Amino acid sequence: MRLAATSRWSDATVELFLLEAQHASEAYVGWMNDPDVHRYLESRFVQQTLESVREFIAAQLASPNTVFFGIRALEPRRHVGNIKIGPIDARHQRSEVGIMIGDRAAWGRGVGSAAIGRVVEIAREELGLRMLTAGCYGGNRGSERAFEKVGFARDGVRANYYLLDGRPEDLVLMSRVL
Repeated sequence: MRLAATSRWSDATVELFLLEAQHASEAYVGWMNDPDVHRYLESRFVQQTLESVREFIAAQLASPNTVFFGIRALEPRRHVGNIKIGPIDARHQRSEVGIMIGDRAAWGRGVGSAAIGRVVEIAREELGLRMLTAGCYGGNRGSERAFEKVGFARDGVRANYYLLDGRPEDLVLMSRVL
């Protein structure tokens, strides 16, 4: 699925932009290596570098079934995280959504739910999808609340799905019909 690289999707809180390798920065690498930011991310198992972040972005760009956005908070106006639609299943018109708010100054300010809301619109209006799904660690209540604010419902829980700090952690499954 491709969207025009020059397009911007924004509302009063956030602007989404197609993420490209030049958007990798030392701040971005810092998010990916911050234990509080990556606590609920699978990338936490690898020390990130500017090169590894650029390679990850390039891999997302190369995927025909993924759309990878940067999230720019409009106050203050800077890149604060990323959100992904993918993999996209065109046959069933559905996809998964993954989000990471890396800039701690953006936490608790509605940036995540605003970005998810924009992605819902893009998925429905520009990609022709009918359903989005998401998952988060059971302890990641901030992520779960951000999805709930824009109409995602909890579908179920896979108990003890992950290990977090050596202890079992649930996977919360969510979805929204568009």
